[in-house]
Amino acid sequence: MSSPKKATRTTKKKAPRDMSADELMREINKLNSLLQDKLKTERDTEEEEYQLLLKKLVGRRIRITLKDDPLCGMEAVITGPRGKSKKPMYWWFLTTIGIEAYKARSSFKLLPVDDSTEPLAPRSST
Repeated sequence: MSSPKKATRTTKKKAPRDMSADELMREINKLNSLLQDKLKTERDTEEEEYQLLLKKLVGRRIRITLKDDPLCGMEAVITGPRGKSKKPMYWWFLTTIGIEAYKARSSFKLLPVDDSTEPLAPRSST
């Protein structure tokens, strides 16, 4: 004798053409719910990665390395990303002489973290 559990395993899913409209709608809603859960998980993961990137870069000291740039060789502090991208390529910074500008990530080098020195504070917008 087979168990009831085994009997349910052998029953196959109905093909969409064999389902009623109500059954099709239930199946679509179930799949939609699964998709929404998956997308929410991906968005949460993307947001966590973005927050980690901000935490890593905002407030860090940099040296501008772009050749033929008047700011080349100057030190600055990253104040935030430019734009709303979750993977920002451009970053705002404030130089030691008070110039606020932005550069591509490839235009500067992160300086080692030194806890003994006080980082430059970003200018307040007052």
